[in-house]
Amino acid sequence: METSEIAALIEAGGIETVRIGTPDLEGVFRGKRVSARHFLDGCDGSGFAQCGVIFGWDIAEEVVGGRGLAVGSADDGFRDVLLRPDLATFRVVPWDPGSAAVVCDVDDEDGAPVAVSPRSVLRRVIERARRLGFEAKMAVELEFRIFREDQESLRAKDYGDLRPLNPGLNCYSISHASIDDDVVGGLRRQLDAYGIEVEGYNREHGEGMYEMNLRYADALEAADRGMLFKSAAKELLARAGAVPTFMAKYSDQLDGCSGHIHQSLWRDGRSAFRDAAASYGIGATMSAYIAGALDALPELLALFAPNVNSYKRYVSGSWAPTAPTWGIDNRTAALRAITAGEQAIRLEHRVPGADVNPYLGFAACLAGGLSGVERNLAPPPAVVGNVYAAGALPPLPRTLDAAIELLDRSAIARDWLGDAFIDHYVAMRRREVEKHRTAVSDWERRRYFEQV
Repeated sequence: METSEIAALIEAGGIETVRIGTPDLEGVFRGKRVSARHFLDGCDGSGFAQCGVIFGWDIAEEVVGGRGLAVGSADDGFRDVLLRPDLATFRVVPWDPGSAAVVCDVDDEDGAPVAVSPRSVLRRVIERARRLGFEAKMAVELEFRIFREDQESLRAKDYGDLRPLNPGLNCYSISHASIDDDVVGGLRRQLDAYGIEVEGYNREHGEGMYEMNLRYADALEAADRGMLFKSAAKELLARAGAVPTFMAKYSDQLDGCSGHIHQSLWRDGRSAFRDAAASYGIGATMSAYIAGALDALPELLALFAPNVNSYKRYVSGSWAPTAPTWGIDNRTAALRAITAGEQAIRLEHRVPGADVNPYLGFAACLAGGLSGVERNLAPPPAVVGNVYAAGALPPLPRTLDAAIELLDRSAIARDWLGDAFIDHYVAMRRREVEKHRTAVSDWERRRYFEQV
C-alpha cells in the first residue's frame, strides 16, 4: 500500500495510535506506540529511531555484551537502528479501538539492512529462493497451554502450581473445546478480524493445551502472522483472565508444545514439489529439498530449538522427533511429507517447538531444503512405522550447547544466513547456556536437599 492509502484508512477508521515494531532475536514483537500523525510523518522514508539493544539483550532483557555482537551492545554505544514500516503489513487492531499495527524492517543509521534482524535474515533467504526460480509458501501451527492466571499471580506462585484453563486430557474433544469457546473461540475470532486466519484449532493432549493452525501465505507474511499471533494471544487472553505459554516444555509431567512449520515451493503459480507421475507425487525438487533439509538439520537445530528448555521436548515416544528422518504422513519422523494433491503437497517440519522464532525457523527450513536443491541431493529411504522403535539412527543434538557448536561451524548456515548473523546469534545462545549453568532448579532441591 502507498502512504496515501494508509492515510485514508487511518482517517476512515479513526485511528489514533499505530503500534510499530519488529521481531527481536527471540521472535518477540518489540517497538513502540506512536500517534497516527507521527506515523504518517515517518512513512516518508525517514523511519523511526529505536535503540538497537532489542538485538543485544536476552529473553530476560539482560544485556549480553561481549564479543561477537554486531549491534545492541555498549561497544557501539547502544546506538539507534531505524524501524522502516512495511506498509503491506498495516492492519487495524480490532480489540483496541483507534489502534493499528505495522511490522517494520530494520536498517542501520546509514540506511543498510541490519543483518541480525530476523526479518532481514528471512528476506535474504527468500531473495535467494527467487533467484533459483521459487516462491516459498509457509505456515506455522502452534501448540500452547492456557492458565487461569494473571501477571501478578504468575509471580506470586513463582510460575508453579498454576490453574489450567480446563482440567484433564480431552485431546480432540469437541465438547471440551466448546466449553472453552468464550476464551479460545474468542481469541480465534479476534485473530481472524486482525488478518491472521486460523484455519482450525483443537484441544491437545494435556491440561489447558490447544493447537491453532494458521493459514499458509508467502513466507514473509506467514512469519509476520506467527509473531503477531503470539503477541495478540497474550493480549487477548489477558482480557479473558488467562495467560498462555509457548514454552517448548512447561512441565516434565506434561507433553511439550510444538511449532510445526509447513512449507512448499512454487514456480509460475504451480507447485514445484508435485510430479503426478512420481511415487506419491513427490517430484525431483521436493525430493532434493527433503534431502537438503535432512542433511542440514543437525547443524541448523539451534534455530529450531533456540532455548535450553527446547531440548526437553525431544523424548522418545513424545510426538517430538529424536533423529533426522523423513516419512510419508508419518508423525514419528522429523519431516512429514504430506502428498494430498497439487495444491496441498508440502513438507511439515516437526522439529520446532512453540518457542521457535518463526522468521529464523522459516529461514532455516528454506536454507536447508534449498541447499539440497542446489546440490541435487537424494534423500535416504523414507522411514515406515514407528521411528522411535528403529535402531541405529543418528540422534539430533541433545542440548543447546551441542547445537550451538554445530551451527557455529555450519557452512550452510553461514552461506545462506550470513556470517554477521551467525556470529551474533551464536554469541547470544552461548550466553543462554552460561546463564543456565549457574541456575539451581526445583528438581535439584527436591533431589539433593536432604540426602547429600
